[in-house]
Amino acid sequence: FDLDWAANTTGATLKAGDYFTIDLPDTVIYSTDSSPIDFPIYDQDGSGAVIANAHITAGANGATAKVVFTNWVENRYNVNGNIQLSARFDLTRVPVNQSTSFTVSVNAGKSNTTSSSGSVNVAGPQVLTDESLNKFAWYDTENPHLANWEIRINHKKAILPNATIHDTIVGSTERILKDTIRLSTVQMDQYGNDIAGTSTPVDLTGKLTMSDNDQTFTINVGNVNGEQYRLTYQSTYTEGTNLNNKLTLTSVDQTYTFDARFTRASSGGSGSGDLANKIKLTKVDEDDNTITLANAVFTVTKPDGTTFDLTTGADGTVTSEALVQGTYKVKEKTAPSGYELNDTEYTLEVTAAGGALQTITDKPIKTDISVTKTWVGPKAGPVTIHLFANGTDTGSTLTLDDSNNWTGSFTNLRKYDQSGTEIQYTITEDTVNGYDTTITGDQTTGFTVTNTEQPKNITPPKQNTTTPKTSDSTNIYLYIGMMFVGILTSGYLFSKRHSYR
Repeated sequence: FDLDWAANTTGATLKAGDYFTIDLPDTVIYSTDSSPIDFPIYDQDGSGAVIANAHITAGANGATAKVVFTNWVENRYNVNGNIQLSARFDLTRVPVNQSTSFTVSVNAGKSNTTSSSGSVNVAGPQVLTDESLNKFAWYDTENPHLANWEIRINHKKAILPNATIHDTIVGSTERILKDTIRLSTVQMDQYGNDIAGTSTPVDLTGKLTMSDNDQTFTINVGNVNGEQYRLTYQSTYTEGTNLNNKLTLTSVDQTYTFDARFTRASSGGSGSGDLANKIKLTKVDEDDNTITLANAVFTVTKPDGTTFDLTTGADGTVTSEALVQGTYKVKEKTAPSGYELNDTEYTLEVTAAGGALQTITDKPIKTDISVTKTWVGPKAGPVTIHLFANGTDTGSTLTLDDSNNWTGSFTNLRKYDQSGTEIQYTITEDTVNGYDTTITGDQTTGFTVTNTEQPKNITPPKQNTTTPKTSDSTNIYLYIGMMFVGILTSGYLFSKRHSYR
């Protein structure tokens, strides 16, 4: 059942917990094994917001869906949507092969009851003629992650020499469960149903081959002399997806194919509503619009010139109370911590058709950090400086050398994190061999990196350990000669003196 619904006569008075009911006719059966009893109804804009939740109460005949609104509907009007309910007709109560009328009621037994009628032609079992292959699937009631497959083979009782069955899953990563594959010879009635007591299992030893990561299997049946077969197996299944399958039966001179698809019968719905005479503001980071900003204060000027303030919440949004129609001016009064004030004034129109939405960006406060390199000793080659934010390497580097006069800056850095706390920046330098590194300064005044040459090891001169000599034997003959001359001179003077007397 694909039903449209509308709560557009309620104006903007809907509240969380308000509900309506849908009664399905007593000629259908709602299977809680194959269809969900609880499911959400989503906003049609794709935001993922749940506007209502539906619960199915299934009876022996018929079923009732109760749709309960969430707080999404509050301050909205013209709320409407669509709901799909999966059920099957009770063939014991519905005549086949002829048109049957049915009625769906909304809020049965209430003062605002409404109903809608339609008709359907339910086809009964059909006599099979010239059928070689048929395949169908159904939801596994014990495991929602499995699909049950059943194949009817050679109902027409053809002669098929060297017959082979080839089955494969198409366009999916689902797998066939080898241990669940069962092949039996059977006898079928004209409708394709097995006649009781005629099923005989076929031993698949040596006949069954798996391939394609268990997405394909092949059974070499051999010569088929008019036998009819029933083949069953299970595959994995991801709920909500379409599972496609291709089946081929080949023999020496004939090939038959059958394409099958399985999806679980589903229930669901969607809806929409207009924002009723309100202004909704969303504050986001200008660099990254996925970051919403709390605590932004806006001044709103009404058509009559009076003003009021709106402050964004934790999700970065704020919605006003219901407003009279007219032109409104919106301007940021206080920026969130860590952001520059946006001084743009926005003009918004509030009309009877709906409210006004405005997304407003703020620039994060940025900072630059300078780095200067000094040397104590000869300058070495280029050096690399790394930037850290709150102790974490940012991946940003500076290369300082003679070409930039040993100075540089890390630029366009966020000064505050998303909580409004100032980010603490530090730097490190790659090791320079033969130099000690000292870093001074801070992110406000800039950093200075000083490299001081390490002292070199100087070898002292070798000391002379020879003992000084107290005399010099090379002058002894000089001394002897001088003594001899002295003696002669004294003798000469003495003889002269004696002669004189």
